[in-house]
Amino acid sequence: MSNPNIVTIPVTDEESWLQNRLLDVTSTEVSALYDLSPYTTEYELYHTKKNKEIVRLEENERMTWGKRLEGSIANGAAESMGWNISKMDVYIRNPETRLGSSFDYQIDSKSDGVGILEVKNVDGSVYRRNWNDDGAGNIEAPQHIELQIQHQMEVADVSWCALVALVGGNTQKVIYRNRDREIGSDLTNKVKAFWARVDAGTPPSADYAKDAEFIIKTLRNHAEAGLVAQADHDLEELIRSYAHASQEASDMGKIKDAYKAQILERTGEASKILSSIGSISCGMSKGSQGTLITEDMVGTYLNPRKGYRMFRLTKNKGSN
Repeated sequence: MSNPNIVTIPVTDEESWLQNRLLDVTSTEVSALYDLSPYTTEYELYHTKKNKEIVRLEENERMTWGKRLEGSIANGAAESMGWNISKMDVYIRNPETRLGSSFDYQIDSKSDGVGILEVKNVDGSVYRRNWNDDGAGNIEAPQHIELQIQHQMEVADVSWCALVALVGGNTQKVIYRNRDREIGSDLTNKVKAFWARVDAGTPPSADYAKDAEFIIKTLRNHAEAGLVAQADHDLEELIRSYAHASQEASDMGKIKDAYKAQILERTGEASKILSSIGSISCGMSKGSQGTLITEDMVGTYLNPRKGYRMFRLTKNKGSN
C-alpha cells in the first residue's frame, strides 16, 4: 500500500464510516456503473451521492449470520492455507479518484507481499446458480464480486487478493486474483465520469423497470398540499397506459383466482399438490385467538383470526 494519494481512516463507529462512504464510489457500489449490481442502479447511486443520503440496509437473518461467520471463515481459511491474516478495521479512499473501500482481512505473505482476503458466506443453491465452477479449480465469482475485488486492489494499491467462499456451510472455495491494471484504469475512468455527472447535476437516464421502486418510495415520496399538476399530451398517454395496465392486472388477478379455484376443487383437502411443473403448498395457516383487552372483558378476545388455506406454487428448475 505505497500510493501516497490514499487515505486510511480507522473505522471507529458505523455513522462516521457511512459518512465517509458518501464521498466515494465504493467497491460494493461500482458494479452499478456497469449495470451489473444486484443491489442498486447507476440512477439510484447518482441520487444517493448527489443528495448525500446515507443508505441504511435493514439487516436480515442472512446478513446477521454472514457477519457472525466472517471471522470463523477467515480464520479457518488462514489455518488451512497457512496464511498470516489480520482484520482490516479501516476505510481506505483516494480523494483524487474518489474510489473508496472497506475490507475484511489483510494477508501478509513473505513471498507475495500484502494481499487482501475477501470473505463470502454463500448458500449452496446460490453458488450453483451464480458462480461458475468447472470442478477442476477454475472458478469465476459473479461479475459484481469480481469487480468488487479489483476495485479493492485498486484502492488499497496491492497486487493480489484471495476470495474465500464458504459454500453451504461446509465447503471452502479459494479464488486467487491478481490486480488487473487495465480493469483498474477502466474503473477509475467510469468513476470519474460518474462524479462529473454528479457535479454537473446531469443524472443518467432512469431504467423504469429497475428504478421504479426507488422513484416511487424514495425520490418522489413527497407531495405538497394544494399543488396541482395539469397533464400535457405525453402525461395523458402515461396515465392512459397506467390505467390500462391496472385493468389488465385486475383482470389477470381474477383469471389467476379462477385457476386457483379449479385446482383446489379438483384436489379437495390435499395440503400439497405435485406436478411436472412444480409443487403447490396449500395447507392451513395457524389461526389466532386475538388480543385479550380489559379486566371486565375477561375471556373476550379482540380481532380473532381464523386459519386460512395457503397457496404457493414452487416451480421446478427449467419448467416453463
